[in-house]
Amino acid sequence: MPSRDIIHNIVKQAIIKDGWKITDDPYTISYGERFLFIDLGGQQIKENSQGEFIGAEKENRKIAIEIKDFRSKSDISALQQAIGQYTLYQLLLKEIEPDRNIYLAITNFTYDNIFSEPIGQLVINKLPLKLIVVNLAKMEVKLWIH
Repeated sequence: MPSRDIIHNIVKQAIIKDGWKITDDPYTISYGERFLFIDLGGQQIKENSQGEFIGAEKENRKIAIEIKDFRSKSDISALQQAIGQYTLYQLLLKEIEPDRNIYLAITNFTYDNIFSEPIGQLVINKLPLKLIVVNLAKMEVKLWIH
């Protein structure tokens, strides 16, 4: 199993705080004879006004989250690696679990310094790339980009 990014547990807590249940840590994909590991698998269950779970088949949203801290010497190299992993996981999920969406979880610092630049906006808009931006200091989700 691959090593975790140093922000793994903070991102996990932020996702839980945002109303998600972590179902897998890591989320394992088996394809052919290969096994790949996405950092987290999660599910959001909508509740009605009495707090009871409703419409599980219709209302459940499932996600997989790849966490990247972008701590390499080159932001572009980190971006290339993140895009490569994200794209591969996206392709595999479309084959084996098409109702699960993949997200890339990053810090608000990474978003402000890479993804708000023209190259980051190009990646978000043209791939398209789904992001979860996490404020590390508050341990909460700052932004979902669908």
